[in-house]
Amino acid sequence: MEKILVVSSNKTASETLLDFLRGSFKCTPKIVESAYQAKVHLNSDVLTELVMINSPLMDESGVEFAEYVTENTTANCILLIKAETAEKISERAEKAGVIIVGKPFSKAILYQIVRTVDIAVSRSVELYLRNARLEEKINEIQTIDKAKFMLMEYKSMTESEAHAYIEQYAMNKRKKKSIAALAIIDKLSEQYL
Repeated sequence: MEKILVVSSNKTASETLLDFLRGSFKCTPKIVESAYQAKVHLNSDVLTELVMINSPLMDESGVEFAEYVTENTTANCILLIKAETAEKISERAEKAGVIIVGKPFSKAILYQIVRTVDIAVSRSVELYLRNARLEEKINEIQTIDKAKFMLMEYKSMTESEAHAYIEQYAMNKRKKKSIAALAIIDKLSEQYL
């Protein structure tokens, strides 16, 4: 995990969190002091993976901003808040998908939580990329099938002839079959539609 935003109005806590994150996760977190500054940053860097909020903030408690993060971004959110307040808002935070850490806490606990989020982010990215590749493959197959059916309908080819035609066309043009299929669809659309 590389894109971490720390939101803390307390300079000492900011530096401690910064040192902890740099030392434990080999990252370069960005630090801001208020929810407003954090929103500006999140709007300009949509790839932020984790937002760590040290409550309270100078312009709000931090709870509303944590909900904003989970509702409006793809980032995970850890809210560092006084233990007694954590108990009061735990159900609300859980519904919003905010991870709460009650203060005071040990570095070991914070490390375990951030590491768990890191693993979850890595897994999610891996699944997203795998899903994107599958969607691309499905789109390619659909395009090739559409070209095949158009060749069968407008050029009276059999399915195997249409398949062979697309493969030959792709080889001759030195293109992927899906790109060749798109070109065939365009040509047939111009002629017959």
